[in-house]
Amino acid sequence: MFPAGEASIRVRSATLPDGTRFRIAEAGEADAPPVVLVHGWGASLYMWRAWFEPMARAGWRVVAMDLPGHGLSDKPDDDAAYTLPVMRERLARLLEQEGLQRAPIVAQSMGGTLALEIALARLHDGGKGDTTPLVLVNPANFGVVRIIPLARVLGTRATDLVLPRLVSRWMVARTHRMVYGDPSRISERDVDEYWAPSQFPAYARAMRRLVSRFDWRRLPMPVMAARLMGLSSPVLLVLGSRDRLVRGALPYARALASAGARVVVSVIAGGGHAVNEERPDEVLALVLAHLGPPAR
Repeated sequence: MFPAGEASIRVRSATLPDGTRFRIAEAGEADAPPVVLVHGWGASLYMWRAWFEPMARAGWRVVAMDLPGHGLSDKPDDDAAYTLPVMRERLARLLEQEGLQRAPIVAQSMGGTLALEIALARLHDGGKGDTTPLVLVNPANFGVVRIIPLARVLGTRATDLVLPRLVSRWMVARTHRMVYGDPSRISERDVDEYWAPSQFPAYARAMRRLVSRFDWRRLPMPVMAARLMGLSSPVLLVLGSRDRLVRGALPYARALASAGARVVVSVIAGGGHAVNEERPDEVLALVLAHLGPPAR
């Protein structure tokens, strides 16, 4: 599994005081300014495979992790572990433990929801986090995730016994095609890298719990605009025009900008939900320009 064989990427684990273990991968000079990459639902740090080397060359220390329930991180057998407050708190504690509280965060989909909530929580906790630069790629809380109601009906505790057997390589490949604007860009290795961690029995149960327990709602635009007003750094929103999973994010984002929220909207024509993975060079260029040169 990635990043096996990648000499420039270091892999380690970090354990929170509550015992939750994260897998972490990083690249770049150890004393370089850090940037954090956070994947979305069902993915892993493999999503950022094309980002490590160019961001390290640009002078950043790149830090990515598998979120709880994903990749090779722990997969708690507890419904509460997959609620937004607990997921947010565990990621925030990891960032604090790793000294990454002020690091820019680039986050996709569900990870975007987590990153924004962490920044806003810091803002309202004495204003200490309002300068954290954020890049949100197709954030789940900016659109409507239409498959969630159906998935909640089909995914119940009663299905936990059979779910692991249903996560076949074919199903993983089909799901992966849904998140690309151009599925022909998906390689056989990509399918294998996503399929491999899904074969842990706890993985399917974790995904089911996230579907049912995570907060996937989009707040009314005036409410979100008011929440974003206090951020001193504008949030870069990168949206794929062919996002089939999170619908309606572009008009919502433009309405936020018109209402005075500090957001900058960039659209990748033809890009899908995982446009950061599908079209890394284009998204990287936007991100590096938004962040500017790393300050030592």
